[in-house]
Amino acid sequence: MNEPRKRLADVIFLAALMIYILSGIRAVPPHGDEYMQMSMARDYFLVRAGQWDQLAYSPPVQLDSGQYLRLINGVINKYLIGLVWELSGRDPDALPGIYVWDMPLEWNQAQGNVPTLESLHLARLPSALLTALGLIPIFLLGWNLRLRSLAYPAALLYGFHPVILLNGERAMMEGSLMLFSLCAIYWTVALVVAEHSATAEGYLKRLPRFVRYALLGVWVGLAAASKHTGIIVGGAALLGTLAAALAKDKLGKTWRPALLYTLLAGMVAGGVWFGLNPAFWRSPLSTLGETLRLRAELLNRQTESSDAAFADLGGRMGAILREPFLAPPQYAEAPGWTEALGESIQRYQSSPVNGWDWGAIIGLLLTLLALLGLVGLALDARRRDLIAWVILIWAGAAGAASLAVPLDWQRYYLPLILVAIILAASGLGRLLVRREG
Repeated sequence: MNEPRKRLADVIFLAALMIYILSGIRAVPPHGDEYMQMSMARDYFLVRAGQWDQLAYSPPVQLDSGQYLRLINGVINKYLIGLVWELSGRDPDALPGIYVWDMPLEWNQAQGNVPTLESLHLARLPSALLTALGLIPIFLLGWNLRLRSLAYPAALLYGFHPVILLNGERAMMEGSLMLFSLCAIYWTVALVVAEHSATAEGYLKRLPRFVRYALLGVWVGLAAASKHTGIIVGGAALLGTLAAALAKDKLGKTWRPALLYTLLAGMVAGGVWFGLNPAFWRSPLSTLGETLRLRAELLNRQTESSDAAFADLGGRMGAILREPFLAPPQYAEAPGWTEALGESIQRYQSSPVNGWDWGAIIGLLLTLLALLGLVGLALDARRRDLIAWVILIWAGAAGAASLAVPLDWQRYYLPLILVAIILAASGLGRLLVRREG
């Protein structure tokens, strides 16, 4: 097969996986956080109307109020839900109210806090579409590491991973977080190649240097605006550019301009995030302090009230090994919700759109492949492989963040799962005879 036909096959392959991801929108069991995200979509209409005063931080903050949700959540998903709501000709008053977790589902339904299934499926479209588009950067990441021998396994694992499908197809923040995190890491890898490889070609090499770094800042800013944990991936991306420059040139001339351009990328990222968060415009520092306080209080409440809280460090380390490929999908964090969703969970599990239920044996094999990929990248890094440096920094950041998670809640491990997919595909690629597409 000649190269143009191979490229066509690549496009058809990715398109088929995207269709598969989108086909699960109507089948995924619901989650209360979807209803909360839909209620927050009113902010989109406030932005459209220029009603900034209603969006700005104004103490005191009441628990589970619109202002409370505005401070502790990302913004990309709620804006996109509002956009599709408007494009479908729906009135913002038809959005559900804020879901009250302390009250039962039936009470919330009576209060108008639970949307119709038709409305819920519409609200899921943005997150599912962004999840599907995440196939592109993860394929390109694999391509940069080991061409098609890694790109295809990485895309397949992403497209059929049951945890990615479950969370990415819901009307929650995970779809945008995964896409823009992958875009930030892919762009970092491509930027490092363009900066430090004399034989590098392609569109990135032709871009002015400040444009390359400014676009990196855009991806990082969008990741952080998707969900607060996107800051971790963004930090890894920015650090990766510096580490690659230092690895290439040690204390020579290359890393100094790289530092300045990385600062530019960081400033652009901060500008993108700040521009998308009008809640911070009036008083940025005090709003940031309140956000950190509210997030800490929320995590403490969740930890104290949940049976899934880890008892020690060993439990957290075990979750890091288990969550990427060995743990079954977690449909809800609250036990009562899992029971309430019993029928919908059974229907979803028996449907063809719930991903690949690979079981314990294949899950263990994928885990071993990920460990092999990690070791292989570490060896590559010792030989000044700059792409390996970037992936290892990403893996280290995701691992450290996962180690800080106090609860065995699967959604919190999605950033780690993305890294594990690349590592497992890398391990598999090293076992293949051919290293090229």
